[in-house]
Amino acid sequence: MKVLSLFLLSSLAPMALASSVVFEEAVVLSAVPVFEQVSIETPSRTCWVERVAVRRNTDHGVGLVVGGVVGGAIGHAVGHKKRNKQVGAILGSVLGATVGNAMAKNRHQKARYEDREVCETHHTARVEERLLGYDVAYEYNGQRL
Repeated sequence: MKVLSLFLLSSLAPMALASSVVFEEAVVLSAVPVFEQVSIETPSRTCWVERVAVRRNTDHGVGLVVGGVVGGAIGHAVGHKKRNKQVGAILGSVLGATVGNAMAKNRHQKARYEDREVCETHHTARVEERLLGYDVAYEYNGQRL
């Protein structure tokens, strides 16, 4: 019973509102379209193949370690007193590691070449007009609006 009365009330409410709606007419004098300029960016991708030299590091730290050990040994042998031998070993190992690492990296290796694809994205902008609506002039009850 409650469901039926709720259904009847809900179906009568729109009819009650519809009876209060009044339609009136006006004469349209002009309608001018209103446009807006919009900038649109379109991405485009360009790809090509480049031949590049590839160098691989085959040292794996060997020059660093060997240079450090040899430098430390030479620094230790050069020192005359115990304290000088310790300082000489430390400085020699640091200097030897630096020189050994630099020599290992500067070894001339046969260059190897690979073909690699390289791509760039460019954006192209264009201006487009879009319709926003209309500017309407009309006459209603003797007045121009």
